[in-house]
Amino acid sequence: MGMPAVTNTSPLIALATIGRLKLLKALYGVALMPPFVKVECIDRGKEVGARDVPEIENGIVEGWIQAANLNREETREARSLVDQARVGIGEAEALILARNRDILALLDDKEARAIAKSWNIQYAGTMMVLYEAFRKGLINHDELVDDLAKLTRVMWISTDVITDIIRRAKEVRR
Repeated sequence: MGMPAVTNTSPLIALATIGRLKLLKALYGVALMPPFVKVECIDRGKEVGARDVPEIENGIVEGWIQAANLNREETREARSLVDQARVGIGEAEALILARNRDILALLDDKEARAIAKSWNIQYAGTMMVLYEAFRKGLINHDELVDDLAKLTRVMWISTDVITDIIRRAKEVRR
């Protein structure tokens, strides 16, 4: 179990949808959920009857998905980031928390990742979570390939990126 990670909405929903949410627990011990991410995942998820909600709620009940609150200053910073950059409030909150707590941010959004890079924040996308899980022996090569295929039905991923991850996984396997 590594350091905790703070997550935006899409990794939670995508991993829950393909049945791999528990990998966050195995890899990071704790997944921190900023306030607006909770709104997006749980509250709005319930409104539309999203199938991933029970699994995310289960993680909260088990205590490894934890609500992370921002103080007044952080909330102000997150809002100003939304005004300045093309990121949503969930991403902005995740970025601020990751920077201030010096932990990994789980982000799929291109703009959010560009900000993470410029702030020297460690970040990973949903696919990298699967790759890390494979590298640490939590899933095998066939499961990785299968999970990546499932992921393409949940979110847009460029073929190049998938090919690259599968190529890297082959090298690890040797």
